[in-house]
Amino acid sequence: MAVLKAMRPHSWPSPPEDGGDEDDDVQPGDDDEVFVTDSSVLVTVTEGSADPERERAMMGMHCEWSGVTCGKDNKVVKLELNVKDIEGTIPRDIASLRELERLYLFANQLTGTIPPELGLLTKLTHMSLGDNKLEGTLPPELSGMRSLEFLYIFSNKVSGTVPPEFGSLPNLKHLGLWSNELTGTIPPELGSIATLEYLWLNTNRLSGTIPPSITNLAKVKYMYVSGNQALTGPLPLGIEKLQRLEGLYLQFTDVTGSIPCEVAAIPTMKKLEAHNSTIEGCTDLKCLRQQCGLEPAGIEPAPPKGAAPQGG
Repeated sequence: MAVLKAMRPHSWPSPPEDGGDEDDDVQPGDDDEVFVTDSSVLVTVTEGSADPERERAMMGMHCEWSGVTCGKDNKVVKLELNVKDIEGTIPRDIASLRELERLYLFANQLTGTIPPELGLLTKLTHMSLGDNKLEGTLPPELSGMRSLEFLYIFSNKVSGTVPPEFGSLPNLKHLGLWSNELTGTIPPELGSIATLEYLWLNTNRLSGTIPPSITNLAKVKYMYVSGNQALTGPLPLGIEKLQRLEGLYLQFTDVTGSIPCEVAAIPTMKKLEAHNSTIEGCTDLKCLRQQCGLEPAGIEPAPPKGAAPQGG
């Protein structure tokens, strides 16, 4: 059984003070140092594991390890350790893998908190920490992952608020935070993520209203806020501006008012779920379309041409 251990505190890199490239002053032999560092990180990550492949990393052969993908100069660019029954905490020194683009630790037995040092992984595009036993809060420092496109921290025990700093992630497409213990309000700053396509905030303890800034998410396709029983107030005005919206999930909330006909008229709309809420009127898409005259209600289809008349 693999166990993630905490690593030496000095081994994760600090960002350059001048904001420049960390490799600007690379000297002969620096590539060897990075090679050793990546190997050392992986060795320590799996300390306690009986996996024979661990010995390869100890010998500097980490690029041959299952779940590890290397790029130029043997630098780790992908670490995929999903469903490995890994226990322990996430080592903050994973941030030493400076070229890392994808980090998958889905469906393990990870505990403890999410290290804020992960925000130093400026080339990371995918991170999945879902389906573990992580606690603590969401570090605002994760907003330092400027290349991040997919962030999944679902099905954990993470508490506290959604950091407003997440609104500054310029490339984020998927934000998956469902099934945690998040509290507070939905930060208006999330409306600044122009690239966002999927927003999962469902099954938490969020309160307050859905902020009007959410209507700025021009590319959003699916929005899940269901299962937040303290979420109140009406839908924000201008919700119909989300012209790429395909699914809106409001069930098991205290959202009030009615759903405007303009939502039913969104051409891409496929799914509307608002049952078990305080929404007035229609709580599904078919009903709303019929109510708004966008879909015929209770009309028998005409018989095919040439069909024999029915009855006497």
